[in-house]
Amino acid sequence: MNCYPMVQFGQKLIEFLTQPEKTDESGGDAAAPLPLKNFGKLIRYNNDELTEQGDLTVAAIPRYWQKYLKMQGLKLRIDGDELLPTEVERQELIEQSRMWRFPLVEVTVLNKERYSLRFQRHPIIAHVLKSVLTLRGDYGRSAKNNHSRTICLQLQADAGAVDGGQDLRHYRVQQLYKILLRLVDYSSWRLVEPNDRQKDTICVTVELEKCCKREKPVGHVCLTSGPVLEPMNMGATFMTVNEYLELRRKHMELMATQRSGMCPVGMSSLETLTKRLGAAAVIVDLFVVRHSSAVRMVRFGMGICKGASYILYNSARMETLLRKFHHEVSTGAYERLPLLDEIDFSVLEDGVDWELIYGYLLTFPELMESTMEQLDQGNCGVHLLVHFVENLAAAFSRFYYRKKVLLQKRDELMPILYARIYLIKAVRQVMNTALAVLGIEPVDYV
Repeated sequence: MNCYPMVQFGQKLIEFLTQPEKTDESGGDAAAPLPLKNFGKLIRYNNDELTEQGDLTVAAIPRYWQKYLKMQGLKLRIDGDELLPTEVERQELIEQSRMWRFPLVEVTVLNKERYSLRFQRHPIIAHVLKSVLTLRGDYGRSAKNNHSRTICLQLQADAGAVDGGQDLRHYRVQQLYKILLRLVDYSSWRLVEPNDRQKDTICVTVELEKCCKREKPVGHVCLTSGPVLEPMNMGATFMTVNEYLELRRKHMELMATQRSGMCPVGMSSLETLTKRLGAAAVIVDLFVVRHSSAVRMVRFGMGICKGASYILYNSARMETLLRKFHHEVSTGAYERLPLLDEIDFSVLEDGVDWELIYGYLLTFPELMESTMEQLDQGNCGVHLLVHFVENLAAAFSRFYYRKKVLLQKRDELMPILYARIYLIKAVRQVMNTALAVLGIEPVDYV
């Protein structure tokens, strides 16, 4: 597992709050506590309501920690009814965190059961923007080596026709297989052929139904794709892929033509644009819920989430803003974008900027890893990635409406403009990476 910045912070926080239950008689260093990935009630990282809740909250009542502490052979450093009972202990935590990668600036009592913690924002903003814009499509990609766990993937042999005439359930299982291939490529897993599998290789078969009645070899995992249902009678749909693609294309065309000022750029026609939107809508429709669950198709233009049109419309806003900026540079209205190291990140420290950076860009690598965490049990979190993309689009939409990017050319405004352009570049990069994994092609219009 990669040691992500927030995992590192969690370990430092645990080290501050606890001490070993028993002294290590050998004199060696105590083992580092395990990450709190599965103990969300203890340390909860927020990605919205940051102004009200803080960047993260920590359980204040010692009894909530008992299970974790017992597992780790630890005990709380302060014996009492609260972890940090007075302002003295809370200030001590802030002072200790100054030596950490991401220091704290505030620790307060949120309510009787939780503390609210806030980070110094500049170190996180600098880390995130530099990481995203330097690594680009490799941001968050896990390294592979000879010690990486191996996996072989197979698609059920009778997964149906591939010419668009198959039913939607077969299409869903095919797309699940393709998305899983891309997730494996992004993850620390190493893909091998069946003949090259090792003792610890897991063999994943993407299927329509779980093979519970067949004898399964050791290491075999079934990844099932649930049925696609009609929205009214909840029965299995008989619509073919081509029919559903055309239905969703028409929905996208209607929504696109209703948007004022829509102008396709670099595309041959509105039909080409809406076909791309329709194909994206189908992917979102099919994977907005767990892949093993039944999903309802969309008949009347509205699904259970805001959907592909909302995601891609906000993606296109980014492209338009960047295109307009580069045009202004080419005409001499703006100077060329300074190097990233010359940017004043302090202008990105308010609410909507911080929500994008801390709530979404920082956590993207962990989100990608989390999609594969339960692969051994036959679960792949494709739906988590779909919801991440939708929520990222919503966060950018709030930024778009609250912040003017292309400001007047005045000396005091240029640092703000340049910082916001870099932020949009970073959001676009993460958005496009996530869309590519889902097999969705972005658009460049508004």
